[in-house]
Amino acid sequence: MNLLQSGMETAQLKASPAVMYSGERMELYRPSCLLLLFVAALLTALAYCLKGTKLVSMFWAQEGERISETRYFVLPDERRIAFAIHGSLSASLTVLYFHGTPSSHHEGFLLSEAAKRHGIRIISPSRPGSGGSDFRPGASLLDYPDDILALVDHLKIQRFGIVAVSGGAPYAFACWKRIARSRLASLGIIAGIYPVANLGTDGMKLPYRLMLRIATWFPGIVAWIIDKQLGAVARDEDEKKMEALLVKDMQHDSSAAQNERVAWEEAKPEIRRAIVMSVREGVKYGGKGAAWEMRLLGSHWGFDLDEVQPGQDGDLVMWHGDADANVPLVMAERAVARLGRHAELRIVEGQGHGTLTLHKADEVMSTMKANIRSR
Repeated sequence: MNLLQSGMETAQLKASPAVMYSGERMELYRPSCLLLLFVAALLTALAYCLKGTKLVSMFWAQEGERISETRYFVLPDERRIAFAIHGSLSASLTVLYFHGTPSSHHEGFLLSEAAKRHGIRIISPSRPGSGGSDFRPGASLLDYPDDILALVDHLKIQRFGIVAVSGGAPYAFACWKRIARSRLASLGIIAGIYPVANLGTDGMKLPYRLMLRIATWFPGIVAWIIDKQLGAVARDEDEKKMEALLVKDMQHDSSAAQNERVAWEEAKPEIRRAIVMSVREGVKYGGKGAAWEMRLLGSHWGFDLDEVQPGQDGDLVMWHGDADANVPLVMAERAVARLGRHAELRIVEGQGHGTLTLHKADEVMSTMKANIRSR
């Protein structure tokens, strides 16, 4: 899984009134200065022509198959969204993939093969503060739909569905509340977290419960913990260190942990690499983005579940493993009771938190395809 990384990066240059070198102002008439100014002007013009989406990096599997291309879209307020496109790239049927916490847009690759089989294009954005997307201080869950609408408008996508995993679920429900059904046709939630402020945290692992509680009041402390435990490893050039950290987290005696170890060992190299890269990119810029998300997830969401009840069958399908220790099944059962009779909960026997996406990839894609087309 320690696979070679091949990357290319671009930087957007802005012209400045003076060029500085070693703390001194350079004379603008020197040939070297004129050359620098010419190059800066050329790159600025090129950036203007390519305004919007920019390819900045690629990650590859060992056998040469491309895993993920990172693209940037610049929002109206000049923040950047980093995103990737997976699955069937030319398909008109589009599903947005909302990653877990902490993670990034590379996580969307987990559904890529299934999406290809079902003729679906996956758009996977990184949320503010993760994966190269600019942090948005003080943002709420209900601010996020505006970012998503700007992105899909830029990509000329009229109708779409959303699949959200774990910590991405609250953002999906926020989009369901704010975005018209003429645009957002259907939701799929995989091992989602639900409003702990209303539904409680019964059965949740103590470390996760504590992190959510602390982040509510002291997100800076949680950001420091995430950066110390994950960020420093993510910034290390040796990818094996992040891989080892993820594998170590699977070394428990529970049946869910055993399933995760088996799934990891049986996964294709590009799947394992995508998981490693999604976590690395999610925290290598620091823990601020993930910590703020935990603050939002552990607080009142700004809306209640009865405000986002689906209006008809197929609007909302939730998949949840009965062995999930990160987000216990009881949370999903309490949530579906509040979401009304059109919400569907599919309980998956023997599956934990980390294996459900891969285990149910084809079912999720086929369900989303049918539900979007029926609208």
